[in-house]
Amino acid sequence: MRRALTTHPSRAVAIVVALTLAALSIAGARAQTRPGGDKGGRTSAEWRKLAEASEAFGDGRGEEARALLASIPVARLPKGAEDDYAYLKAMLADDGAANVAALEVYLKTYPRGPHRRQATLALGRARYVRGEYSEAENVLSIFSPGVEKDYIGRQALVQRGLAQLARGDAVGALAFFRSAQADLAGTPQEEAYYFAVSQAAIRASKPAEAIEALRLLLERHAKGDYGPQALYAMALSLEAVGRPGDAAGAFRQVMVRYPNSYEATRARDRGIRVASSSPTFPLGGGFVVQVGAFSRRELAEALARDLKLAGVDDVSVKQGTETPTIFRVRAGAFSTRDEARALGERLRRERGFSYTIAPR
Repeated sequence: MRRALTTHPSRAVAIVVALTLAALSIAGARAQTRPGGDKGGRTSAEWRKLAEASEAFGDGRGEEARALLASIPVARLPKGAEDDYAYLKAMLADDGAANVAALEVYLKTYPRGPHRRQATLALGRARYVRGEYSEAENVLSIFSPGVEKDYIGRQALVQRGLAQLARGDAVGALAFFRSAQADLAGTPQEEAYYFAVSQAAIRASKPAEAIEALRLLLERHAKGDYGPQALYAMALSLEAVGRPGDAAGAFRQVMVRYPNSYEATRARDRGIRVASSSPTFPLGGGFVVQVGAFSRRELAEALARDLKLAGVDDVSVKQGTETPTIFRVRAGAFSTRDEARALGERLRRERGFSYTIAPR
């Protein structure tokens, strides 16, 4: 029976990132709009307090930031500071319901303000943390694949897909993430993106797609934030596609690399043990089965599609560096030659393919 994944990106981390971005945005906007002080220095003093509140907010000193904001009389706000003040006050609301309400008021009051995108992302995340997934997805629907070019927009795409996934639409979430790949691959949000893709793929009964997303995550972000969760998810996905040996190797890697993590405890609870001779799942090495080599990419891709339709996992087309270029069709990711050979023999018996075993 296929196991469902239970790992999730950290909601607390998501909120901290949103708050930090908000503070940086305020600082940038203030630098562009700050007016000069009046003769009594009153305007400069109020700007200074607002700047100090923003800095405290960005450093995670919420109580200090709230106290500084409270010390600024609304009637004495400098001209041009109203938007910054309202935005910062909304972001510093001290409980979930108040935060949601304040952000909604801010967006209604300043629909074209300089912080509207940050506020929309923060509102979507606040709704998500409260378990209001449909509302979060609706709020974040202003962010669309193919048009988001900045940090805020890319984060919002990941959060929008997670909200869709959390409300139970795994197939739709996976399709959404696929459509956003060009926006997110190769960006600072790539790690979170691939982990989110893996979660959607597992819940959409596409474990092979989850394996590919997790492989990319672990190869490109070996020391990233999602290490133990991604390795554990990889192990569960490998189990789901009938590769128990590789799954056990991935579980062992969780225990070896992250011995104090929650995921390592879960692996130990499954009876997995680490010995000096225990094989681990090859993230960047191991072996593959090569079943074809072509001078034309379209022929290689046609064979790759046929293999996927036949239920073969981890199928890829690798472009060679020689001249003329050769496109090689490969399948699997195995820790030993014997495991790779077992797949090759199955393909030979069932499909008549010749094959070779190659380093991954």
